Amino acid sequence: MIRHDLTHWPLVLSAAHGVMSLDEQLAFFSDWDGWLDRGESFSTLRVFTDAEALKRPEGGAKEAKVWLQANGERIRQLVIGMATVVPPEALEDMSRMNAEKLFGVPAQMFDDVNEAAMWLASLEATQGRPLDVGRALRGLTALRRQS
Repeated sequence: MIRHDLTHWPLVLSAAHGVMSLDEQLAFFSDWDGWLDRGESFSTLRVFTDAEALKRPEGGAKEAKVWLQANGERIRQLVIGMATVVPPEALEDMSRMNAEKLFGVPAQMFDDVNEAAMWLASLEATQGRPLDVGRALRGLTALRRQS
């Protein structure tokens, strides 16, 4: 299950827990379509709360590739940065995936949500948009409780 909090826009907070179904993955892509359709620059802070949340649903890789090919240019134009937080035991494996190269935007993997938020705050600052890190972290804590 994945939940989002847009109350911090232009920062999208997401928390994922457990294995995502193919329908949930398609809904996630639909959410991304909506964010990209706004035509406004934004950043994402995604937290995978457990190792199960990192698994792709059966058939999900093909769907992800199709969606990314269709939306890659919009992602490069609109996404300021993508911070992904994974469980500490998964950081080494997940860091091998070059998200920055895959998406064409600044992207980093973290095992600490505070470090991820500070990294995004530095990116946002270069855009002249200060990020209230404390408020975002409180929102993320609430979001994680829902997952």
